[in-house]
Amino acid sequence: MEVDEEDPLGLRNLAVQYDYLMFKINDRLSTLSDQTYQSVISKQNAIENNYIGDQLKLTEQIKEIDDIILSCKEIELELMKLDQIESFVSDFKERVVALEEQFSKLM
Repeated sequence: MEVDEEDPLGLRNLAVQYDYLMFKINDRLSTLSDQTYQSVISKQNAIENNYIGDQLKLTEQIKEIDDIILSCKEIELELMKLDQIESFVSDFKERVVALEEQFSKLM
């Protein structure tokens, strides 16, 4: 008997291909698992050694940014005050002009 007669649907070949595919999938998963583990360990070591913070000086930069934001808010507040003063001065000028006109009419 030939192999084809014993396995007319090609199930043996399919089983071999399936086993090979499962092997490749498991191999790839194992590789990805190892890479992920190494990456996590590397990041954990970096965090434990404060490597990232030391290299980037994040705490100092965050403090500096907070100070700049606070200064910007203070400047914005001062500009808003100036806008209010400008409005008061403009209104006051209009009143002075009106009073001068009334005073001129009385004289």
